[in-house]
Amino acid sequence: IEFRPDVIHAFIPDSLAWCCLATIGLKSPPKIVSYRGITRIPNRWDPADWITYLSPQVAMHACESRAVRDAMVQGGIPAERCEVTYNCMWESQSTKSRSDWRDAWGISEEEVVFGTVGTIRPVKGVDLLIQAAEGLPRSLPWRIVLIGPIQDERVLELLKTSSVRDRILAVGESPEAVSAMQGFDVFVMPSRSEGLCRALIEAGTVGICPIVSDAGGMKELVRHGVDGWVFSKEDIARLQQAMRESLGNPALREHYAVSVAKHVPTLCAAERVADRMLKIYSRLTN
Repeated sequence: IEFRPDVIHAFIPDSLAWCCLATIGLKSPPKIVSYRGITRIPNRWDPADWITYLSPQVAMHACESRAVRDAMVQGGIPAERCEVTYNCMWESQSTKSRSDWRDAWGISEEEVVFGTVGTIRPVKGVDLLIQAAEGLPRSLPWRIVLIGPIQDERVLELLKTSSVRDRILAVGESPEAVSAMQGFDVFVMPSRSEGLCRALIEAGTVGICPIVSDAGGMKELVRHGVDGWVFSKEDIARLQQAMRESLGNPALREHYAVSVAKHVPTLCAAERVADRMLKIYSRLTN
């Protein structure tokens, strides 16, 4: 009431709910914009959705990917009120090099590293990565590096029982995860569900060859056969095939690494994301 903003952009559900509730009854309410980063379809039987994303007080929705936008429209929100903005790239401030990380992990340059980054929950599908790795040839030098806290009981069990457990290194959470990706040869994200994986954006920033599932918006950042491999989510056989192909083809890995490093900024460079946000604000204030 005192500040009288023209636009409020609420980036999380809690703040969006408070904005909707706080502006009820105002004679000239501000335009409210949401930010949506998951592909769950808004549910008209869920009161939480009615006071957030389905509220008629929300003028526009900034969506993290086309997959997120499609889910919003499927939930009954008019398409003209949903704009794809994507999310921003992150740059590492670390001075550590690829060899620094590999030395710290005790991994030689000859070994092909399949790595993933994030909070390792069931939705991230890291158990699928380990199961796929069990079919890779033991005669070739390769390793798996997991960066992030493990909150998946299935993964914890596989770290003890898998036939390739001696090839897996779980390094835990790291404040320098973006820099640490330099130590990877292939970034793997076998998610069961995604809006748009932040770690994939980071991997693209660093320029790491990707293998990803087709969950959510990841196939928008990684075009199959152009920037990397995309497999159907939960398809362990296809994931293993992609890992085998990448393992035996360093030239193709390098080609995909260069391609994804060029493609990701076209969607996720900070200036481009900011421009998309500003167009939403301008549209509402005009």
